[in-house]
Amino acid sequence: MKTILSIDGGGIKGIIPGMVLVELEERLKQRTGNPNTFLADYFDYFAGTSTGGILIGLILCPSKEDPKKPRFTAREALNLYIENGSKIFESKGVKKFFADIGWVTERYDATVLEDILLKYFEDVKLSELIRPCLITAYNIELRKAHFFRQRLARIRGDQRDFFIRDVCRATSAAPTYFSVAEIHSLSGVRYPL
Repeated sequence: MKTILSIDGGGIKGIIPGMVLVELEERLKQRTGNPNTFLADYFDYFAGTSTGGILIGLILCPSKEDPKKPRFTAREALNLYIENGSKIFESKGVKKFFADIGWVTERYDATVLEDILLKYFEDVKLSELIRPCLITAYNIELRKAHFFRQRLARIRGDQRDFFIRDVCRATSAAPTYFSVAEIHSLSGVRYPL
């Protein structure tokens, strides 16, 4: 039997799904008696969209010391939102005014999120995540879903591989929240997501 951990978007901008992951990881630690237990040790496949995609990226990001182990615990993944949520979701000035009256479609400045994703992920690639995963986005030009797959990135190389920070930016480009993300595969192919 294979197990899948799927995390959807929303939930007070990442905090609620993050808290569920922390509780799940804590229960696994108690049940196994192993304080070094990670969610990645107990699921075969992972999937996420929007903030769920960011959380998947965090809990599967490889450690610098041991690339087979996660860099972040579920609590550390949650901390991205707790420590940076007010910066990521700050709506101010003219942008807030125009968003409130419906003249612009995105409420938040995506560059703040991009800077935070760069800080957490640096140059980690989708292919380097420690477990098979799928993270969703939407291609606005082709008008269809786009699926970022860790296994496909490993098999097909640079044409299907991306920096995970760009994957997370693309999955979080929800209408009314952030602007469209224009990202590129490692081979340079443009994706408007």
